[in-house]
Amino acid sequence: MAFVRYTALRALIFAVVAALLWIIGLRGYVLLLVALLASGVISLFALNRSRDELSATVVNLHRRYKQRMAERTAAEDAWNDEVRGATGGDERHRHEPG
Repeated sequence: MAFVRYTALRALIFAVVAALLWIIGLRGYVLLLVALLASGVISLFALNRSRDELSATVVNLHRRYKQRMAERTAAEDAWNDEVRGATGGDERHRHEPG
């Protein structure tokens, strides 16, 4: 939700800046370039809290992903150990670096 909110606010700021620049007479690529630069600077200050929330959301998602991957790796290792134990640890299937 933080991503949608931040993106919507960025788009809104861009649209408002572009509309104001259009009213004062800028057109074409110059309008888009100036609106992009100006809205970026405005967003840098105006959306600080939203950007922090988005960053925290991304960090939390990354942590959960890493935790799930660690759990899956541990489960796979446990399964692998169980299978090797049940087959008597057949050495022909083990790959030793060397």
